Amino acid sequence: MRIAWAGTARFAVLVLSQVMESPHEVVVCLTTPDRPRGRHGAAQPSVLKAAAVDRGLPVIQPDDLQAPEALAALRAHQPDVLVACAFGRIVPAQIFTTLPALVVHPSLLPHWRGAAPVVRALMAGETRLGVATLQMSAGIDEGPVADQRVVTVPSDSDAGAAYDLLAGPASAGLLATLSAMAAGSLVFTPQVGDVDYAAKITQADRVIDWRRPARAIADQVRALAPEVGAHADLGGRRVLVWRAVPRASLPADADSRDRLIVPCGQGYLEIVELQEAGRRRMGAEEYLRGAGRRLAHG
Repeated sequence: MRIAWAGTARFAVLVLSQVMESPHEVVVCLTTPDRPRGRHGAAQPSVLKAAAVDRGLPVIQPDDLQAPEALAALRAHQPDVLVACAFGRIVPAQIFTTLPALVVHPSLLPHWRGAAPVVRALMAGETRLGVATLQMSAGIDEGPVADQRVVTVPSDSDAGAAYDLLAGPASAGLLATLSAMAAGSLVFTPQVGDVDYAAKITQADRVIDWRRPARAIADQVRALAPEVGAHADLGGRRVLVWRAVPRASLPADADSRDRLIVPCGQGYLEIVELQEAGRRRMGAEEYLRGAGRRLAHG
C-alpha cells in the first residue's frame, strides 16, 4: 500500500518509523506549517516534518486543508490510503471521502476520544491504555474500528514512556489493517460502550492544587511530563514539577536536607525533579541547596 502519512507530534514519528520497516511504502508526509517557537520566535518545523526530511520523504504543509490545492498535493503522490496519527488537525470530508483514510488513536475507543487521550488517561490514574486503528469520519474519533489492542503501562509511567509503550502495538495494529485492506478482507466494527472525551490540555490543567490527594497530584505530574509540566508555587517560587512520588505518610527522614516533601489534602508528595523558570531541571537535593529548606506551599 502507498501511504500518505499525516502527523505532527512525536507519537506520529514513533509509529511512522516502524511502518517504514514494513512492505508498505510511505510516499508523502502531511504536517502542520512551521510555527514560531522558542524564546526568539523563529519558525520551527513539527517533529514529524524534521523526521520526514531526515528520511528523505516528501513533505506538504498546507495552511488550509479545505483548499482544493491540499487534496491535489496529496493525490499527486498517488497514495492508496491516508493515515492520520497524532496529527492535531481536522481532516476535511473532501479529503477522506475521496481517499481511503485511517486514524491511529492511542486509546480504547470509545474511551478517551479527542485531543489528549494518553494525558487524560494518566491523569485519571489509569494503567490500562490501548491503541485503535479506525476509519476516519466526520465525527472526531467516532469511526468504526478495524483493530484495537490493550497496552498496560506501569503506574509510574509518564506520558513519554506511555507513548513509547504504545507505539509498537499501534504500528502492529495499523500494519494488520493495511494488509487486510490490500487483501480486500478488511472489516470495521462500530464502537460500542460509554463515550468520554479527552479534551485538549489547558493552563488550568497544569496548576497543582495541594488540597488534592497526593496520588492524584502525582498522576497529574506524570501525565504532563516530560514536555508540558505541572506547575506550583513553593515558598513564593513558581516551579515546574517533573517527577514526584506520593507518600501515604510522612517518612521518618522527611527533614533530610535532600528531600522535598509537601503535605497534600490526603498524604504527602515527594518532589523528585523540578525546575524554576529560566533554569534547568534539577533534583530535589540540588534545588534545596539553592532555594533553602524553609519552603511553604501556597
